[in-house]
Amino acid sequence: MKIITWNLGYWQFKRHHQEAWKYLREEINPDIALLQEVHPPPLQTGENLLFEEIHNGWGTALYGRNILFNKLILHKHPKRVIAATACMSNGTLIYLASIHAPIINGRVFPHLAHIFDEIEDMFFGHTAIVGGDLNSARLAEKVWPGYGHGPFFERIDQGYFVDCRQLFFPEEIQTIFRPGQTLPFQDDHIFVSQNIANRVEDYRVLHNEITRKVSDHIPVEVALAVHEL
Repeated sequence: MKIITWNLGYWQFKRHHQEAWKYLREEINPDIALLQEVHPPPLQTGENLLFEEIHNGWGTALYGRNILFNKLILHKHPKRVIAATACMSNGTLIYLASIHAPIINGRVFPHLAHIFDEIEDMFFGHTAIVGGDLNSARLAEKVWPGYGHGPFFERIDQGYFVDCRQLFFPEEIQTIFRPGQTLPFQDDHIFVSQNIANRVEDYRVLHNEITRKVSDHIPVEVALAVHEL
């Protein structure tokens, strides 16, 4: 099973949004996508989408192919988080969350921490996949010490979720590119519950000419061995 997270950058890259969706559908072809800054297109056969609008038609979404979602109700920044359960073909129930962390008064914390408080309470004990544009990176603690980035990732490392990147790469991989940006921040992350960490088969950051053209974020892809879930 292929899972991605991707901020499609609709509000800045609107002119390329259809091209981004075409690449997502035809080239990445994910089973499940955790999407941010997305404007929903007309759905094709077999597609399913949960969407919460943030502003002027764009927002946060969960996208699936031949997968039905049962939406879960969260109360911390609900337009920024889409949560649901999905039943896999082998009967496994997976809890899912797509997150676009809010920046309020120039700060992502404590807001992101509050979101994870609620997700961890609801998802604990279940098979789960969580990810999105968190507007936070491990490197951010070194650049802006004391603003909550370091404690957040310490929480991840000691908690219920496993950072899929760490299963394959020792250092973060840059996923956000903006004019004038010189530091390799990874804002986009995928985590899985501890019980399926050993089912993660591959981890990729899909950095190429097309993904750089259509958004300022790069999609992150994880492959899971579904038959072993």
